Amino acid sequence: MKKTMALCIEEGSAQHVVDHAKHQCKRGRKPSLPYAGIKNPQKALMLAREVLALSNETRTLSKEEYRKLFDRLPISNPTAKDMAMMCPHLTPEQAVKAFYDFGNSSYVALPPLRIRHAHQTISLKESFTIESFKWVGNKKIVTEGKKYPPQLIYSHASRTPASYADGKKHGDVFSTTIHANEAMDYAEKNWGADLILDNWIDFVTVVIQDPSILISSKFRKDSPKTISILSLTLTKGVNDFNNDHSRPESELYDEYIAEMTTDHVVASELKGGRGGFTHYNCAYCGSGLGLSGCNVCGHKFRDDQSRCGWSTPLSRRQVAHLQEQGHIFKQDPKIALQKEKEGHDKFLVMHAEAEKRRNNAHAA
Repeated sequence: MKKTMALCIEEGSAQHVVDHAKHQCKRGRKPSLPYAGIKNPQKALMLAREVLALSNETRTLSKEEYRKLFDRLPISNPTAKDMAMMCPHLTPEQAVKAFYDFGNSSYVALPPLRIRHAHQTISLKESFTIESFKWVGNKKIVTEGKKYPPQLIYSHASRTPASYADGKKHGDVFSTTIHANEAMDYAEKNWGADLILDNWIDFVTVVIQDPSILISSKFRKDSPKTISILSLTLTKGVNDFNNDHSRPESELYDEYIAEMTTDHVVASELKGGRGGFTHYNCAYCGSGLGLSGCNVCGHKFRDDQSRCGWSTPLSRRQVAHLQEQGHIFKQDPKIALQKEKEGHDKFLVMHAEAEKRRNNAHAA
């Protein structure tokens, strides 16, 4: 390698390793430089070449462009280029090294979408084989085997203590993920105005199922089809709703909803380390789903023991959010809301009468 050229290239860089290998080849010698912690010269050269190939493809992404990357997962037989695509917060060198380092690190952090001081994570699912076999006497004979390729997969969202407004744990087990700081910094720099701190109390999952469409699977028979999953965060505890009879419960939800999404990637950030509450509501009319049917639209289904029974309809804000996402209710959700209000009014009358009887009994 010419001395004047060498002076222009940073020693230890990918370009330096590739140029040195070319120089060695002209002299009839093999590559001899390590790179990015890889001491084997051949593997180091391969890594350096991949880094250079990716250098011209990196660019800053908007939040919307970045979110679309998750829709590509899982990626079968992934390459270092796939890793670099999923990691806009990393340099090509960092992304390629992280890809080849998956054996030493289970997860790689990605930028968050909604929660400040949080991050998403991906991992590499290694290839595996599922074998079919039969027994011949006491001998196990493998008859066939299906091999599944390695996959780059979505894993989960992780938090840091700083992601909570009160700075405390909320059921989390905090751990360190490689490149977490770069991921959080990238989000802060490029869509920081959209990031918020967690200041809510509870997280609720609302499973929207259509009892007019029954499906069967390996595990369930004649179950209502799941249409969507709506995730909510609440600034008042769900259990407190049970003791607040001042208004219909759907109205309480509307007052205390902080965040709402049908995006499972965002939902994983919103939940944090909390446990969650799960409700089932009717995609046909918006009412709460009972064990084996909907009391408003009247559709019935088999009790598959996944529901605990729930009568509260979707609130007005929840209905509006689902409609914005394109969902069409086959029966006006206002009917379910009106029935809830009528039931609540009857409850108040009964409660007042019971209270009056108790007062009369004490007076006597």
